[in-house]
Amino acid sequence: MKGGRLAIRGCSQKKSNSLWSLPDEMVVKCLAHLSRLDLAAFAMTSQRHRCLVDSSELCDLRWEMGCIEASLFVCLHFPPETSPRWFIFHPVQRRLRPIYPRLGQSLSSSFVKIDRGIFVIGGSIKGDPTAEVWFLDCFKHTWYRIPPMKMPRVFPSASLIDGKIYVFGGLRDNAADPSNWAEVFDLKTRTWEFLFVSTPKTIFQNVVIDNKELYAVDKDGQVLSFSPSKLGGTFVACEKTDHSMPRYRNDWCLIGTLLFCRAFDTLWWCEPSELDWKQVKGLEEELPHPKDWGFYITKVFTNSAGNIVILWHTHPRGLLDNLDLWCAEVSVEKRMGSSELELWGKFEWASAVVGLLDYLPVAFEIHVLYADYVLVV
Repeated sequence: MKGGRLAIRGCSQKKSNSLWSLPDEMVVKCLAHLSRLDLAAFAMTSQRHRCLVDSSELCDLRWEMGCIEASLFVCLHFPPETSPRWFIFHPVQRRLRPIYPRLGQSLSSSFVKIDRGIFVIGGSIKGDPTAEVWFLDCFKHTWYRIPPMKMPRVFPSASLIDGKIYVFGGLRDNAADPSNWAEVFDLKTRTWEFLFVSTPKTIFQNVVIDNKELYAVDKDGQVLSFSPSKLGGTFVACEKTDHSMPRYRNDWCLIGTLLFCRAFDTLWWCEPSELDWKQVKGLEEELPHPKDWGFYITKVFTNSAGNIVILWHTHPRGLLDNLDLWCAEVSVEKRMGSSELELWGKFEWASAVVGLLDYLPVAFEIHVLYADYVLVV
């Protein structure tokens, strides 16, 4: 600070209007109370305003004040493009808006979110596995290169557990052994270390419980648990098995005490202790698009309100090409059926968030690689 003013990096100190005639500390404190949408509008008025909105001083102050919002970030692939595009959801317009600059990332990476950003882990580049790791700062929409993993991996299973990123598998068959099948990234020291796992498994689905324990299902439907603080951090077989073809039940997510997932055009739920999957009822009756159009759920996750958020494709029946990507927030309620408990879904809102026609003739399909809410200031 010089002469009672914040030395905000990259910002000119010229007094061009009444706002800039105020001390910078006061300007930052005033802006800290605005919503992200208002800040975005303010940043568009001038380069100097954008510089102030992007400053680390404002970001840190908003975080300290608890001015935190959950924003939806989505990674889409438009074939035949070789790299995906990132988008942020505009809650008022209910459309996906592109994020720039684009990263020439792999289509076979894994993703882990933390507060303020998303890690993009591994994948393949020109057919070869990579150990590269990138971080998307979701506040500044800036990419940062992270120290690479010790092993190149394609589609590894990656999860945030107790403040560290655990990465499992993703190795070629001739490269996997108990000493290198897993590794862990310490967010504080920014270093990778191998994690010895006695019996490497092929993990199809996983979900983290209470940020401390990972539950996973292997190719045989065997349910495994992993906790860094228990049994030396190794996988332990649980006394239950998922007999419902787990490779076709994707995007496990925990809402309250129940697990949810997707399977083709349906949404499913179960008690974690039973893994007896049951279909969420009532969604097909509430679809907002014509009934003669196909419905294929491509991503399921949760929001801060504790509701389910789904992304799905629409296409005229009989045609394989999808035309639009829709997003909807779904609340669920419990009802007592004739013989057992039932869950019924209700659309709180639904909207077409991006259309294939927006990207023609560049693309012929839309693939969802990642979607989730991230806490940002």
